[in-house]
Amino acid sequence: MDEDAVLYKITRLLEQGCTMLATHHDCGAPLFRCKGEIVCPVCSFPEPPAASNEHLSASTPAPDSPRTVRSPSHLRSAEVAEEPSGRAGDEQWPDLAARLRSSLLRRLQELAPAIETEQDLERLRRELDCVEGLLRAFKALQQ
Repeated sequence: MDEDAVLYKITRLLEQGCTMLATHHDCGAPLFRCKGEIVCPVCSFPEPPAASNEHLSASTPAPDSPRTVRSPSHLRSAEVAEEPSGRAGDEQWPDLAARLRSSLLRRLQELAPAIETEQDLERLRRELDCVEGLLRAFKALQQ
């Protein structure tokens, strides 16, 4: 991947509000924290179909989000807005909250063994940051 493509991807991550970290990936690129996930601008993106040394053109946009970032983008606000009554969100909230609670607990269960065995202090710090975020989200759901 040429330097211009890497700089373009880094710029896109910064425009999306991602934070550039002081650590670097094995490929030499700086790591970013995007929506709670740590991503590499070089390795976390799929290669464009025409992967050559040509410059990126306006007709070949870079992906807007890395593969490792998971967001509830599939939950469109238009789906809730289609409901005629204002109670649509109120009726769906208990089910959504239960599913979210279940997902948060599942993630905590996945992280627990990793925290116990992790030897790399930087990875341990990132895992603990994830646990802290999960616990904050869980606490917010309880309120």
